[in-house]
Amino acid sequence: MNRTRNTIIVIAALVAVIAVAVWAGHRGPGTAIPAKLQKVAYSTFTVTLTETGVVMNPTTVTVPTLVAGNIGAIYVKAGTHVAAGELLATIQNPTLNYNAASSQADYTNAVANVSTARIDEQNARVQYQAQVATNKSALDEARRVYDADEALLAQRAIARSQVDADKAKLDQAQVAYYQAVQQLRLGAVSGYGQDSVQAAQADAQKTKIINAQNQRQVDFTRIVAPMSGIVQTITAQTADSMRSLQSGDPVTAGQQLFTIAADDRYVVRAQVDEQDIINVRLGQRVNVTGQDFPGKTILGHVSYIAPVAQKSSDASSTAKQVLTTIALESSPPYLKDGMSADVDILTAYIPHALVVPNDAIGKDGKHSYVYVVAKGVVAKRTIATGRVGDTTTVVLSGLRPGEVIVTSKDPQIKPGVRVTPMPSPSSSPAAS
Repeated sequence: MNRTRNTIIVIAALVAVIAVAVWAGHRGPGTAIPAKLQKVAYSTFTVTLTETGVVMNPTTVTVPTLVAGNIGAIYVKAGTHVAAGELLATIQNPTLNYNAASSQADYTNAVANVSTARIDEQNARVQYQAQVATNKSALDEARRVYDADEALLAQRAIARSQVDADKAKLDQAQVAYYQAVQQLRLGAVSGYGQDSVQAAQADAQKTKIINAQNQRQVDFTRIVAPMSGIVQTITAQTADSMRSLQSGDPVTAGQQLFTIAADDRYVVRAQVDEQDIINVRLGQRVNVTGQDFPGKTILGHVSYIAPVAQKSSDASSTAKQVLTTIALESSPPYLKDGMSADVDILTAYIPHALVVPNDAIGKDGKHSYVYVVAKGVVAKRTIATGRVGDTTTVVLSGLRPGEVIVTSKDPQIKPGVRVTPMPSPSSSPAAS
């Protein structure tokens, strides 16, 4: 019984196939073939490159302590907005305060010594100058006496021995004056003594440097924000990773205390495959979406393309990737640092173009063509094409807005045949 029923089903199927074939073979030339039709119109042409990325703050800095000691006080918590220069915490270290006070006293004393040395130098200079003046006066007097005695000798009024004695005194006065002048010159160079102004100034400069270093160390006990932003983290205690630093906890120089993210808008950093990066350029529009914020699209643009390709983070892949940064035009409150995101980079964006489906285009050697429908009859039309996307192509010439083309692939559709629109929920409204 079942075998008879199966035989009847097979025979009925064969009859149906033969009937369809006979109907198709005897269909008259005036019978219209159902086809997908589309009216050509201007629209936006895009080609997208889809990648995954991570939402990040564009600038994040860590704030360490530059001196050792114990936490004095912490004035912020995670999530606090701070301004540049705002006090975050203090470090207690009595030794630094003592060193700073001591060096400040040394510097003050050294500055006073400069003033004292300057006064001493001035007094010494006066003494040297006075000695020069005295010796100059003695020299002038010895010369006057010698000249007078020479005149008397010429008149035979005195003995030669007296003139020779006067000449010896003149020579001695000349030597004394020369020595006084040289001592004045040397004193000007050496500072007129061991405790010179130059030596005092050098000592003051040395103590100034030491004092500045010590005062700077005290300044480092005040931890301030290097920029405006949001405090993201406060370092945990060494012995208890679940508890953040508290007052009295010891810290070492260089230990990280805070992480601060800048107030700038978020960015998305994506890894673009090295084979696709040729199509990516700075300034290209980007649409950012994500499973963490469904139904939301954030606009952005490509702001940075790394100059070096790096090995993929996937250990099983041999491909290389290029770090690409997308700057977002807004940072909605639902965005959080570290979120995953999908980025669609518009590698081609033409806001006003004649666009047709790729399925509507045929090839005739080197030329492209479409089937244009006028009054229900198909005609072949050669076209010039531009950018090609995944599903659509830009037509540069050969078509006009408002014309109707065939978008379905059907070997029965040829120039001269009649077609009728085939309703399709996935196609654009067609004109007959």
